[in-house]
Amino acid sequence: MDDEKRMVDTYEIKHAIHIGDKEILFGVDERKSDCPYMVCNCSWDNPLGIEHYFNAMGSADYLEMMTEFTSRVTAQLEAVIAERTKITVPMQPFKLEHCIPIDSMQNLENKVVIINPERLRPEYRTADKQLVLVTGGFGAHANSRGRAVYTTNLYSGKESRWNREDILGVVRPEYMPDWAKERLAQIQSERHLKQKKQEIER
Repeated sequence: MDDEKRMVDTYEIKHAIHIGDKEILFGVDERKSDCPYMVCNCSWDNPLGIEHYFNAMGSADYLEMMTEFTSRVTAQLEAVIAERTKITVPMQPFKLEHCIPIDSMQNLENKVVIINPERLRPEYRTADKQLVLVTGGFGAHANSRGRAVYTTNLYSGKESRWNREDILGVVRPEYMPDWAKERLAQIQSERHLKQKKQEIER
């Protein structure tokens, strides 16, 4: 059993709820009589996936900080719900039967793969979050000791880093939706133009 306490500065984290793109934290440091309670946000939206704490607030009033904590959690819930209402494609998640499983011998670069839904947060286990184009990374190559796989999400266009074990498999052609085919063609065209521009600038 892991009894290691999670700390943010001198505050021990007593409550943590991760919703959407942020985690909301409630910390306590009883030694700080003037400000024993703290609420802050945490995210990992950076190339190295390192915890980034921000928007910290402190107070000696427990109820004030608990109200702030619950308000931030509610705001995150509302943001995720609002984001979901804007999705214009079917959200039914992809499963193992929709893909070709991968092995260590397979090169994944420039292939459309499915992110394992178990590697996604519950609120993000939808098709628009699963289909990605592999663009590079040591983990994308066959028999590589590296794990990093860099991708572009077909729906949002967002670039992300995954580990090879986060990938469920390569999407089967018959299960590739029309919206994904259109976005794939657009992303590949944009990447080709960018590459051409870089070659000219050299």
